[in-house]
Amino acid sequence: MNTDDEIIENKIDDLYMVFVINNQKYALSSKYIIEIIEMLPITKVPFLPKYMKGVINLRSTIIPVMDGRMRFDMDPIDYNERTCIIIIENNMDKIGLIVDAVNEVIHISSSQNMKISSNKDEFKQNFINGISEINNEIQLILDCDSLIEIVEDINNGTND
Repeated sequence: MNTDDEIIENKIDDLYMVFVINNQKYALSSKYIIEIIEMLPITKVPFLPKYMKGVINLRSTIIPVMDGRMRFDMDPIDYNERTCIIIIENNMDKIGLIVDAVNEVIHISSSQNMKISSNKDEFKQNFINGISEINNEIQLILDCDSLIEIVEDINNGTND
C-alpha cells in the first residue's frame, strides 16, 4: 500500500456515525455501517433477550434487530418518524440497531478518542470503547465487536 492509500484509509477509519439514544450521543465507526433505514415491520422471535426485538427482512436478507435503548438498559419508548435502524456488519455478522435518531458523520482522529481501559468482561457489558469531545459535545464511542456479539451467540444457540 502506498502512502496516499494509507492516508485515505486512515481518514476513512476516522469517520464515525453519530446517533442519539435517550439524548446521549453515541458514535460508531463508519466502516461497520452498511446503511441506515427507516423502521420496517419486525417479526418477533421467541426466547430472545428482551432487547432483541426480532428480525427484519431487508431485500431478502433476514437481519436480527436490537433496540439500542433496551440494550443499554434504558426504558423503551414508542418509535417515531426519527427512529431508524442502523444496519451494522462485522465479520460477516449483521445486526440492526434501533436508535432514536441519526445525527451526522464526523471525523474523530485517534488524538480525539480517549480510550477506556477496562477488562474484556466489562467491555461486553458496556460496549464503550472510548470517549470523544468535539465542539463541547461528548460522544461515547461504541465497540462494534461487543455490540454485535449477540448475533454470534444467537447463531451458536447460546443467547442470554
